[in-house]
Amino acid sequence: MPQIQINLTGWQGFRGKNTGSLLYVETSRLSVVPVRDQLNENEKGSFSEPNYETSTYGFMSCCNVKQINKIVQTNKSRYILFGTRYEGGDADYKDKYLIMGYMKIMNTKDVRSRHIQNYMATPGAEEPECMTLEKNIAVQGPMHFVSLQDSYILTDDRIKEWGYKGHANRQLKTVFNEEHTKIILDHLDSRDDKIDEYIATVEEFKKALAAQQAAEAASEEAPQA
Repeated sequence: MPQIQINLTGWQGFRGKNTGSLLYVETSRLSVVPVRDQLNENEKGSFSEPNYETSTYGFMSCCNVKQINKIVQTNKSRYILFGTRYEGGDADYKDKYLIMGYMKIMNTKDVRSRHIQNYMATPGAEEPECMTLEKNIAVQGPMHFVSLQDSYILTDDRIKEWGYKGHANRQLKTVFNEEHTKIILDHLDSRDDKIDEYIATVEEFKKALAAQQAAEAASEEAPQA
């Protein structure tokens, strides 16, 4: 399934450093491919980010706002490296920390008003993270995601060897320097881009979620015996 080209009117071009900021992605336990958790399997939310379909992050939903703001405004990283602790369908990779894809930031836009308006127009919606923030920066640019087997495996030993602090887990928010970013990008770029497979997988999950929600709504509306 091809990506959707969004209207970039109002977006601003971004020029950052050739560093890579690591961003954690909650991923599915039902899929072998480490796609985002679309079905709230991890009970941390039903995620639309990273949005493979539009090649954006933060535009379709209000997610990890403080981190994205920091990546753009403070770190000024040109690359977002998407990592996860794998809990999917392949036991050989269970609990390994994978970097399965990246985005090259080309454009940015403050979308705070967009998300606030959506919230105000949706009764019962959860208050968005950006409600108390001055800005909610969304990013757009080409994405490259690889198969599970082609992902870059990040270990505690590699983190220490490269001179960074922390462990390969959800809390890791490393900004890799240009040398180490290039090593990771070269690895991913040398493997086939599987973005279409990621999109197809989450589209199936969206259909399953819609069917489940429809069934729950019908059950609530059914007359009681």
